[in-house]
Parts: sequence; C-alpha cells; structure tokens
Amino acid sequence: MREGSPLSGIEPGLTRRRSAAAVLAIAAVGFALQFAPPVRQLELALLDAQFALLRELGPKPVADNIAIVGIDEATLAAFPEPIALWHHRLAGILDGLAIARPRAVGVDIELPERSYDFVQPGLDAALLQSLHGLRSVAPLVLARGVDQGGRVKPVFLPFLAVAGADGAGLATWPIDQDVTVRRFDERQGEGGAAVPTLSGVLARRLKAATDPGLIDFALGPRFGYTPAHDVAAWAAAGDEAKLRATLGNRVVLVGSVLPFKDRHSIPVGLAAWEDASTAPGVLIHAQALRSLLGPGLIGPAPAAAVLAIVAAAACLWFAFARLSVGAAALTLFAAVALAGSTWLLARGVQVPIAGALVVAALASGSRVGYEAWFNRRSRLKLRRAFAGAVSPNVLDLILRGELDSEVGSGRRQVCVMFGDIRGFTPLSERTSAEQMVTLLNRYFTHIVAVVHRHRGTVDNFRGDGIMCIFGAPQSTPDPCRDGFLAAQEVFQELEVLNRELASEWLPQISIGLSLAYGEAVVGRIGSPERNEYTAIGDVANVSARIEALSAEVGYPLVVAEDVAAAVRDLAAFDALGERTLKGHSPVRVFGWPSRAKGARAAGRAA
Repeated sequence: MREGSPLSGIEPGLTRRRSAAAVLAIAAVGFALQFAPPVRQLELALLDAQFALLRELGPKPVADNIAIVGIDEATLAAFPEPIALWHHRLAGILDGLAIARPRAVGVDIELPERSYDFVQPGLDAALLQSLHGLRSVAPLVLARGVDQGGRVKPVFLPFLAVAGADGAGLATWPIDQDVTVRRFDERQGEGGAAVPTLSGVLARRLKAATDPGLIDFALGPRFGYTPAHDVAAWAAAGDEAKLRATLGNRVVLVGSVLPFKDRHSIPVGLAAWEDASTAPGVLIHAQALRSLLGPGLIGPAPAAAVLAIVAAAACLWFAFARLSVGAAALTLFAAVALAGSTWLLARGVQVPIAGALVVAALASGSRVGYEAWFNRRSRLKLRRAFAGAVSPNVLDLILRGELDSEVGSGRRQVCVMFGDIRGFTPLSERTSAEQMVTLLNRYFTHIVAVVHRHRGTVDNFRGDGIMCIFGAPQSTPDPCRDGFLAAQEVFQELEVLNRELASEWLPQISIGLSLAYGEAVVGRIGSPERNEYTAIGDVANVSARIEALSAEVGYPLVVAEDVAAAVRDLAAFDALGERTLKGHSPVRVFGWPSRAKGARAAGRAA
C-alpha cells in the first residue's frame, strides 16, 4: 500500500464486522499456535535471551546460603580407587560436613547398589557410620538416578535405611523440547504423578514450598565450589575452623563438577570456573534450591493476561490500514512486549510472548496482504473504468496519488500537437450523425494508439479535433522527437484507415497536424467536481493557430521553428516564413514533408 495513494485507508467491502471477524480469527489461530512446537521453541529462545540479559544487567541478589563440594579432576587424582570403592573417601567427606555443621546436605552421587565388603571388609560399615553421623547433625538427602528406561536405579538398602524415609530423591528434572533444563516440577511419574526429587526433598526438609515453576536463572552469582578432597583432608586434620567457615550453616550439595560427567544443557552459565552451555547436575540442583529457598520459582502469568496480549496483537490488523501507522504500532508492540515480559520475569512472572509476536506478524502481514490485494483490485477497476477517459500515463499518476504532486504537475517543456479533419463540415452534412460518430471513433482509435506509443498524452477531443501533449505529465528526454515521430506514424495509420474506408465504400478523410514547442504549466484545471488534465501556456495557443494554417499552406504537418530545429536530423522541412497568427505575434513556420528535390525521399527514409 502506498502512502498518499487515493486508495490508502479506504475500506469498501471491508466492513467493521468483517474486520472484527478477521481479528477474532487471527487471535484464535495465534492462541492455538502458542502450543505449536516452532512457536514453543521461539518462546524458549526468548526466555533464554531474557535470562542472559538479566544476568548481564546484574544477577538478582540472594543470600549466600548454598555451597558446592565438587568432585573434580584433582579429586580423582587424590582418590585413585574406583568410585565404587570410595566408601572410606566418601566417609571422610561426610565426616568433614558433620564437623562443619551445615544447614542441610544433598549428596548428588549415586551410591553403590550392593555391598563391597567382599572386596575389603568394613567398607559398608565405614560409610554407614558417616552417613548416620551426618544425619544426626543436619537433614541429609541422597540422590537416586534413573536408567535409560526411566527405572529408578537400586541403592544398597542399608544406605537408604540410614538416610530415612525422607532421605532420598531423584536427581532428575523435566526436560524441555530442546533438551534443556529450565523448570522444577516433581510431576515426573507415570500419569503425571509426583515423585520426590533431590532438590524438592531438601526444600521440604527446610520448610519451603515446592510447587512447580520455572527455575530463576537470573538469581544470584555464578557458583564456585570447594574440592571434595580438600574437605576430606580438613576433616582428617581436624581443621574445624576451616570447615565451619567454608560450609557451616549452609545448604551443602556434594556432586561431580567434572567436564564430561553428569552434564545438562541450561539457559545460562552457572559455573564460575567455566563458560559453557552445559552445567553439572549439582549446579542445577543448587540453582533450583536458590529459587525454592529464596524468592520462589517463577510462575506463569494468568491465562487472561496472555489472552489480552494476543488480542492486542491481533488488533494490529486495524493499525495497518495505513502502512506507516502499522509499522510504528508493530514496532511499539514488540518493544513493549519484550521489555514488559523481561521486567516481569525479573519479578517472578513469566509472560509468554512468542505467540503474541507471531499473532502480531500474522495480523500485520495479513492486513498488508489484504490491502495489496484490495488496492490492486481497485486499481484494475479504476483502470478499466477510466481507461477511455484519460491517457495511461495520467491514469498511472492518479493511481499512485502523484498527479497533483510535482511529479505530475508544474512547469514543463512540452511539445503540443493539434489536429483536425479537413472538410469536416461538408462531410458531416452528407453523413448521418450515427455514421459520423462511428467514423470519428475509428479515426481517433488509430490516432490515440499512436500518441500513447510515443509517450504522449491526449489532452482533449474537440469535435473532429484532438490536442495532445508530449513531455507531460512525466518529463521525457526529447518531447519534439516524440511528437514528430508520432505525427509521422499518424499519417501512416491514416493511410491504413482510408484503405479500410474505401473497401467499405465510405468517404476517405484527410487531416492537418501541427507541432509547437515551449514552456507550459500542466496539471488539473477545473473545479473539484469536474476537471481535466491539460497544458496552459503560449505553446498551446501557437500550436492551435498554426494547425489552422495547414490547409492554407498545403502541408499536412506544419511545425514551429523550435520543432523543426529539434528534429532536423529526422526529416527535411520547407521554410514557410513568418505567418501572422490571430491574436499573436508572427511566428516562423515550416511544412512537412519537404517539396524540395530529394527531400521527400530523405524524409521518408528518416
């Protein structure tokens, strides 16, 4: 849709009822699209970008109440035994935690599924004793893993018994469609049944609510960790001060921080020691606990609010009745939606906007498409309706809304052609009015087609006469050349017409044409109710006057001196001297075709 077009903003056929129906349909489609995988993926990508932005602006403050005891590569080097035989090593870590007196402990390590006393007697007892000692100091929760089939992996029953009935939870999270962890939700059992998870059980042991929600990945700084072998060494050395200063009165999570073990995709990095798109599982538990024990998980916006946003997006259909208004409204909507949803996310409310953005694009695109289709159809109707009323180049400017601009109006250097039928009055006296109309229409059909082929504009018909302009509405490089070539072809077409008339036993006709060149003001002349596109200036008067000389001087085409000079490379002309024109000073005129020896042939060759 073109701004300023006479068609822009009008809605014949697009009633308010139809517009309302279109908006409702777009809103319904958009709301349904929110559940489509591509839109859902867009929503997740926007959510990740918002978390990254919030972290870039500064993570939300949180109490430093969670500590990580990490099993890293240095720990593996310090503990050379197979992990299945780490009973004494784990016992040393747990003894250190008991000395530190933490607020609670979560062990994100899969404990052995059977006894290994047959390898070394006393292994089970050592670990059991340390588990019991730690449990007597702080709430203790052991992690349990699941196999690829979703079945819970077994753990040596005495370990579970020491931990107690509420001392174990699954080390799992719900996974989004892009295999990324973003949510805490214990409804992971068959049929959506709730199952205890490591972070969920810990939160409940600490009297926190565990309703489902989005983990707040903008909360708190990146995590550091204390190497597990350091904790064991401090315990062995009896360094109670070091242990309590590092881990005392904090929720402690023990787990792997190795680069290739127990890694999961997350929206933003959580580890202070690396910058990766994945994180150890123990850090995800820690971030979930930050949310659960702190301001809470991020909850969804009310469905009514989401519907309102989608409805607002659908209403962009109305804004795009004008392209500039629609573009501004779309930009404003997208900016407000993105900024507003990010602001609310920082305050614990997730507003899904991907569906609304899709609806906004759908509403905008469909309205622009409708306007383009409607305007094209309207232009075709106008073109058909006005094709015989104005010349094509004038109609094009009307349809583009440029006829009254400087593109279509103002001062121009133009070549003006006048023409009429010689002996028209006697011819009309012996011919019926119906036959005369038919003859004129046939004659003008030939003339007008030639004028348009040479970029001319038909100004008006005056009985048997015609006025044409070359070089307007749009300027052309050489209006005189266009006018002269058109005049030559008019005479050729006249020969064709006369042959047709002779074959029909109808009287043949002869015409006189004139061409003059000069400055004129072109544009619409008349009243708002009735006007026409024409040229006003001395050049039009001169052309009209010298056309009347054509019969007197005996040349079919008479041109003013400027025209003869401009097209002297195309044809030869006979100088006819200065001629006195009615109501005008004398004008030098020239006749074509030249009657000088050899000039006629030269003119035809040109």
